[in-house]
Amino acid sequence: MLLSRLGFPHIFGLPASGGEVPFGIAGALLGLTRLRRWIAAISASLVALLAIISLTDVVAGPARSLIRRDPIPPAADAVVVLSAGVTGDGFMPQQGSDRLRKALELIQAKRAPTLVVSRERRFISRKPVSSIADQNRMIAMAGVPAFIATGWARSTHDEALYVAKVARHRGWERIILVTSPFHSRRACATFERAGVRVSCVPADSRDIAVHSLRDPDDRIAAFAMLIYEIAGTIRYQQQGWL
Repeated sequence: MLLSRLGFPHIFGLPASGGEVPFGIAGALLGLTRLRRWIAAISASLVALLAIISLTDVVAGPARSLIRRDPIPPAADAVVVLSAGVTGDGFMPQQGSDRLRKALELIQAKRAPTLVVSRERRFISRKPVSSIADQNRMIAMAGVPAFIATGWARSTHDEALYVAKVARHRGWERIILVTSPFHSRRACATFERAGVRVSCVPADSRDIAVHSLRDPDDRIAAFAMLIYEIAGTIRYQQQGWL
């Protein structure tokens, strides 16, 4: 439960509660041996880590270093907004809504003539659930008549390759890339590695108070994003995507 609270399961693509049952079984078995002292020591260390993160500003600087905010160009060829998953009911999660809302603001401000939306789907009980209907509704409410939807993306690297292909085909010279604040540095670097010239614009965060980080829950969420992005950066560097 402590590891889940700190966000470690997300590094491996697991849900927040993904490791509680196997860890509970392992802990029960180890509790019958001399290793039970190690369980207590590790648990105490995680409690201390959780307290330090939630009650101090220690995570603020490292977490904010993940944010890349470029000047918004007066005119670009397109605004590209990255996906952030889809719920079981087919809705965008909070970060996905924040990203798309920011992209629509830029389109309405005529910063670019074209909107590119990354879409995502997952399978629940072998049935596909897609974010595209929810994205379509928000785009229609904003009065945007048309947009480009990518293929089904499984990663930021997939999104970068698709947009790079479209940019070459259409002769785009610069795009505005919109994503969540803590994801912005890695995402923009991935697009640049794929050959796309970008101006990085982080969305306004409504689930984490990124600028203040005074609330303990916000600090813990920022720490979870920090370790996720560190792990993602290492993986992308190993793959040659950065």
